[in-house]
Amino acid sequence: MPKRRRKAPTTLTQENLQKDLPLEKSNKPIVKVSVAGIGGVGKTTLCQRAMGRILDDYFSNYKVTIGVQFFTHNVNTDNGEVVLSVWDLAGQDQFQQIVNRFLIGSSGVILAYDSTDINSYFSLHHTWIPLIEEFCVPNVPILLVSTKNDLEEKKEVDPELVRNFISSKEEHNQNIIGFLETSSKSNINVLETFEVLVKNIVKKEVEEHFKKVSKKKLKKTVN
Repeated sequence: MPKRRRKAPTTLTQENLQKDLPLEKSNKPIVKVSVAGIGGVGKTTLCQRAMGRILDDYFSNYKVTIGVQFFTHNVNTDNGEVVLSVWDLAGQDQFQQIVNRFLIGSSGVILAYDSTDINSYFSLHHTWIPLIEEFCVPNVPILLVSTKNDLEEKKEVDPELVRNFISSKEEHNQNIIGFLETSSKSNINVLETFEVLVKNIVKKEVEEHFKKVSKKKLKKTVN
């Protein structure tokens, strides 16, 4: 009997990842959010905890994200329920060229750093904020998140350093809407992270919609 040929592996693209997912069948608005930061800061555990997929032994069996992971979650806002499409981007250097493309089309970004690793915070400034400016639409909302805040005795990043950066008038912080300290292990500010960002995105889009409507009405009045 002739051997069956194996199918060639599918190229990793955003379209392929979404193709067989239930998002296409949803009649609710879809909001794409990317979760970014260097490898090992706890982006996947944050997503898993928020989506209710953390098991008791998860933290002792941690695995590195290879490329991109995808999650969906429903969030209630003042303007109704939306489907949150979460793209968990690997932070290791070898995946950089892949993940850059997945920032495209993001309505908002969660930038995560490890509160016990000062270099992970600096990487947001040196690597991730410039990437967001390059690949995302102008004025995309960004929420800064510190992880592993259950390890208080190992903390290297003073939260005041982050708050001072956000409140300063630097060119690269104009899109940052806020800052949350989280712990996936202790379940601190996990769901709040996604809810704060999504509500801000929806509010921004509603405001932009009404601005466009007002401009159209003004044009008609003038003409």
